Amino acid sequence: MSENIKKTNLAVILVLISAGALILIERGGNFSLGLFLIPISDHLNLGREVFSFGIALQVLLSGLGAPIFGGLADRYGPAKALAAGVALQLISQFWLVNVSSALDLVGSLSLSGFGAAGFVGITMTVVGRNVSPRNKSLFFGIVMAAGGLGQFIIVPSINALILNYGWLTALYGLLILSAFLFIFSYLISFSKNNDQQTSEFKQTVREALSEALKNKNFNLLTLGFFVCGFQVTFIATHFPAYLDDEGLKSLAGWSLALIGLFNIVGTLMYGFLGDRMSKKNLLVSIYFFRSLVFLVFIFAPKNEFTVLLFAGVLGLLWLSTVPLTTGVIADIFGQSYTSMLFGITLLSHNIGSFLGSWLGGRIFDQYQTYDAMWLACVVLGLVSALIHFPISSAAIQRVKSISYRS
Repeated sequence: MSENIKKTNLAVILVLISAGALILIERGGNFSLGLFLIPISDHLNLGREVFSFGIALQVLLSGLGAPIFGGLADRYGPAKALAAGVALQLISQFWLVNVSSALDLVGSLSLSGFGAAGFVGITMTVVGRNVSPRNKSLFFGIVMAAGGLGQFIIVPSINALILNYGWLTALYGLLILSAFLFIFSYLISFSKNNDQQTSEFKQTVREALSEALKNKNFNLLTLGFFVCGFQVTFIATHFPAYLDDEGLKSLAGWSLALIGLFNIVGTLMYGFLGDRMSKKNLLVSIYFFRSLVFLVFIFAPKNEFTVLLFAGVLGLLWLSTVPLTTGVIADIFGQSYTSMLFGITLLSHNIGSFLGSWLGGRIFDQYQTYDAMWLACVVLGLVSALIHFPISSAAIQRVKSISYRS
């Protein structure tokens, strides 16, 4: 018995390390892309809108692909689904290294987004199936904290490569780093795949989708997650360029890194609280405080202190929504189709990301300012807080007499 317990604990540790490493590299690399906006746009003699549109398509395709990769993981296992995504990521980055036109730029970024579609949903689902339900939200927070660590380590490293050796060398560095994702995709296959559905409630994919899409709480959660994508991707894509415009170019890499560093604290804190308090109330607080932070920053003087303070506070609220959102979905529907259902909420998130990235570039090229985008972040954050308020995360009550097809 004790030997089995040791093996189980070892498997859980291996899953947590692998999931954390996958999120660390993927999130860190993803949030580095905004650093290439100005150098690649200058290299191709383009305005900011083309790069912004490429990032917008990247996140949109990532959202569209999330349910697909989630379904593949539920059907064929997480390792195979993740490995397929890694292969697409590497192809896209090699394409970006050889970029010579607007079509290359948009195409490579789009392929990158589709390849990354399953990372967050699949890894979170694997973790959820391997840890105690009592501490599930905390472990979700630990894994997402790795994303903040990746942002803290990788973003300033990529920025240093750009400043010292040029953007092309930095892209090669990102390509080499991404190759390590294959290793952790394999290691995560040692997880247990405990199907938590009872035979009475065995569902097909279609039935699980139908059940979720008819659920008011799921629809509100999905709609509110749109705002998270809008805010986060606007900052990740345009904040370095915004700081350049303000004469604070040297803070670009470090501000994103600081967001990542404080994101570690934020995701761990909200993950811990999510096991002890209402997850939807915590989500309400995150969106409300985000709006408050954006509003204060709009009117604050722009200097090293205010920029770094803004980055640190925003970091506490950065990806803290992910473990809570995943936790609400698992609470309502159980673990069986969490990858796919989170993929649907992620699609909404990434539609918001599409608009946050593209409109940022579009509005700047037209008006030479980001003011309208900052105000949009404030208003949408308040709307999302209101949308999350009536959500209930109580488990869905399925009628026993209904027998789902196997």
